[in-house]
Amino acid sequence: MPVQYSHRHFFRNVPNEMLEQYFEKKKVDLGIDFRKPEHSKPDAILEAFSGLKPKKQASIEAEFQDIHALACEGGIQALIDEAPFHDDESFKERIGAIDGFHAKVMWAYLNHDNYWRGASMFLHADNVSPSYWRKRNDLPKVPPNIEDDDLKKLEQAISGVFSNEGRGKNCKVEPYRRYNKEYFFAYPEDYAISTPEWVSDSLKIQAHHPAFEIIFVYCQDEGALDIYAPRNGKRIPDLQRLFAETILHLSSLPDGQIDTRAFDLSPVMRPDFEFQIEPTSRIKRAIVTRLRLSMQHGSRRRITLEADISKNENAVFDLLKEITVPIYHISQVGVRVYFEPRFGKKATHKDFNVTWPSSCALNHDGLDEEIRTMLAASGLELKHDHGGA
Repeated sequence: MPVQYSHRHFFRNVPNEMLEQYFEKKKVDLGIDFRKPEHSKPDAILEAFSGLKPKKQASIEAEFQDIHALACEGGIQALIDEAPFHDDESFKERIGAIDGFHAKVMWAYLNHDNYWRGASMFLHADNVSPSYWRKRNDLPKVPPNIEDDDLKKLEQAISGVFSNEGRGKNCKVEPYRRYNKEYFFAYPEDYAISTPEWVSDSLKIQAHHPAFEIIFVYCQDEGALDIYAPRNGKRIPDLQRLFAETILHLSSLPDGQIDTRAFDLSPVMRPDFEFQIEPTSRIKRAIVTRLRLSMQHGSRRRITLEADISKNENAVFDLLKEITVPIYHISQVGVRVYFEPRFGKKATHKDFNVTWPSSCALNHDGLDEEIRTMLAASGLELKHDHGGA
C-alpha cells in the first residue's frame, strides 16, 4: 500500500506534464507554467494549489487521494484486471511502459477514467481483513443474473434482512467482473450518526446516514460464494440464501439442505500429507505452523499447538506425538507459505489460518489466489457434487 498521503509527496511523484494535463482537464488555472524550473518544484505547485477556493481545492484533493490510494502494486494489478472488461488487450503493456506507481495511475486516470471505479473496488476488496470472509462451495454451477431487476431484488432482500434492526432502509448493489469471478458490492444504509465537520470556516455537527458494506464474490466454475460482512457474521446464512434466490435464481434453500462446510482439515494429519503446488505457481513451499484441536466431548474445549519450525518443518506434529489428547478433530490449521523471490527482491512469506468449517484468512487477489488453488489441490477444500451446468 502507498504511504500516507501528503500534497508534497503527491506532487513530487506525479510527473509535471501529467499534473499539467490533469489541471487542464479540470479547467483549473493555477497560474504557473509547469515547464519552468521555478514553477515545477513541489513547494511551488503546493503554494499555487493552496490558492484555490476551498470548495475546489477539497474536490481536487479528494481525487488526488483516490489516485494516491491506487499508486501501489495492488492498485496497478486492479487496473490491469479491470481492462479486459473494456476489451482493452494492450492496456497491460502500455501501463507497464510507464515508470513509477503514481505516474502509472495518473496516466490511467487521464486516459481511462472509466476503469477507475472497478479497479478501486477490486483493490478495496483485496485489502479488507481476510478473517471476515465466509465461504461455501456447494452451490450449483449456474450463471449469475445481473440484470437491473436482479440487482434490485438483491438490494430489496438485503434491506429486508436488516430491517428488523432499524437499518438497511436503502441499499445499493454494484456488480463487477474480474476474470472468472463476479463481485457484488452492497451498501445498505446504517444507523444515523452525528460527527463534527468543517463547513467552510465553521465547525458544525452534521447528522448523516452512512452505509455499511457487504461484498459477495461468486465463482460459477467452482460453485463457490464468499461473503465479507464485518460485524454481521450472524447474518451470513441469510445473505447466502438471498444471494442464491435473487442472483442465481435458485429456489429457497431450507436449513439443512445445503452443506455449509467448505474446508476439511483432517488430511494434514496423514503421514504422507504434502501441500500440492502447481509448477507455475510463485509458491516455493508451505508448512503447517500451528494446530487447533477441538475436543469431541465438551463444548469449547480446545488445545492449540505451536512449535519452532525454523529447524524442523514437522515440529508441530512432533509436539502432538509427545502429548496425550482426548478424542479431537482439527478445527484450525496455521500455515506459512514461502514465495519465490522476484525482481531482485528478497523471498517473502505469508502466515494465515484456515478454520473449520468455512473460514479462510485469504483474499482473492494475486498470491492469495495461488494459495487458495494450493489448498484445493491439497484436499483441504471440500468438493461437492454440484447440480446445474
